[in-house]
This record gives sequence, structure tokens and C-alpha cells, in this order.
Amino acid sequence: MTRGLSEEFFSDLHAGFLAPLRQRVIADKSLCLELRDDCVNVYYRGGNLLRLARTASGYVASFDTEYFCGRAPSIAPAPLVRDAGDVARWLDAVPSMKQAMDVFPKEPAEREVQQLLVRDNNFGAVARSTDFYICDIEYASGHGRFDVIAVRWPSTPAARKRQDSHRLVVGEVKFGDGAIEGAAGLHAHVNDINEHLADPANLAALKREMVRVFNQKRALGLVDCEKDLVSFSDEPPLLLLLLANHDPDKSRLRELLRALPPSPHAELRLASSCLLGYGLYDPAILTPENALARFDSCI
Repeated sequence: MTRGLSEEFFSDLHAGFLAPLRQRVIADKSLCLELRDDCVNVYYRGGNLLRLARTASGYVASFDTEYFCGRAPSIAPAPLVRDAGDVARWLDAVPSMKQAMDVFPKEPAEREVQQLLVRDNNFGAVARSTDFYICDIEYASGHGRFDVIAVRWPSTPAARKRQDSHRLVVGEVKFGDGAIEGAAGLHAHVNDINEHLADPANLAALKREMVRVFNQKRALGLVDCEKDLVSFSDEPPLLLLLLANHDPDKSRLRELLRALPPSPHAELRLASSCLLGYGLYDPAILTPENALARFDSCI
């Protein structure tokens, strides 16, 4: 499977009968729309509010019944979406679907962080001043699931005009210190990403997919950028750790950073914030050594 929409799906979402769904997502900053293999997921608070897939019989929409404790909600319209009326019925149900997700949340906190990263760097008020765009979230690879795939695209006027300064970024989000170790901890994810990037074919395929996804999202109005992404640079990807709500009084993160496995196919960095927020700015992207020095200064 590859990320991205067929010509028909893209056309229907851009200017056809599915366009009201795209327009709703653009108008409602609590939502984000991500492209999958000829389907889209609309996320709310990190959870999958709506999945719309193209099939041989038309488009099929679905809402996760786990938000209703496994019972099919009466608010959900018929799954088959064939015309503007069907789209309108699903959009009318969005407030009730949101409420169900607010009352019965089932997603880990890091999923909401992913969505906030998308908002602030792709289409929020500061998107054009940050130095990164988010191409995709929840990317399924042959070596696990990568939380964030991004492009480093510096915001200086000279850099924005260049077509050779776009660096691939693979990011891992962790929320709180309880998530940084164990089977799904930092070391495990660094090893998974290293293993995936070790195969040049995997890296080339990932770059091709993300160019396609970025440009389709930009054309759909989901990324506030003036130019298409032509290609990624030949620089090694950045392996970016996005650690939310670390407690500086705890020493475990410092211990894990000092013992991180080597990353021969990517350059390891940690994201910090410019005061508060989820905008990714170059001066706040730290080497492990700089991050350790900052943490040590907080003790």
C-alpha cells in the first residue's frame, strides 16, 4: 500500500461532491485530514473521527463504535456516500461524534500531540514561520508505526525559494516520562527507525510517498505553503524525538539519552518548544548533547 489518493478521489475531494468535507476540516481547526491508501482519516483530538474509503461500489464512511462502548451509534448515517446529501448527513453528525469522543476517549495522549503538531506547523497561525511541515502521521512501515513524517523546510526567504534544502524527518512522539522506556520506549523506536532506513529502497520509497502526499495535501488546502515539494535532499534524515511533558526532576530520560543506540542512517535530534506551543523551529531542535546540557541545567 502507498499513501495518496487516486485522481478520482482527489477530484471529488477538491471540487466535487466530497468538497464540503474538506472545507469543514479547513474551517474547524480542531480537525485534521490525513491521506491514506485511497482513503482519508479525519482526526479529532488524536482519534479517528471519520474514515472515508473509496471502493468499487463508491465511497464508504465509518466511525469507530468503540467511542460508544462498542454499540453502533444511532447518530451515524448510512455508510455508503454517493452524493452531496450523504456528505451533508455525515457532517451534521460531526458534533455528536465529537461529543462521544470527548466523553469516551480511548486514544493515548500522544495522538493528540501529533494532531497539534499538524495544526501548528501546517495550517495554524504560525505555520509559515516554522521550519518544518508535517507530511503524515501514524505512518505504518514494515518496521512498526512512525508517529510523524515531516520535511524540514527552513522559513527564511532564501531557503523557501530553494528546491534542494528539503530534508526528510522521521519523528517519534512520547507523552510523559512513563512512555519513554520499555517495549515501546525510545530505544525500541530508534532501533525500528534505524532498521527501516538501513534499506535504501525503503528510504527512496518513503521520500516518493511523502512528496506525493505533501503536494496533494497542499493542493487540498491542508498545508499553508506557497510551493510544491519537488524532492527531498540527499542529506541523512533527521530522527526527531518529540517528548511532551518531561519532568526535569526525573533522571531517567537523561540516562536513556546517554545510552541511546547509534543511528548510522539518520541524525538524532530532540525537539523543544519556543516558550509554549508545538511549532517546530530550527533553534529549538537540539542535539542529544545540547538537550542533556539543558536538562542538567534545570536540576
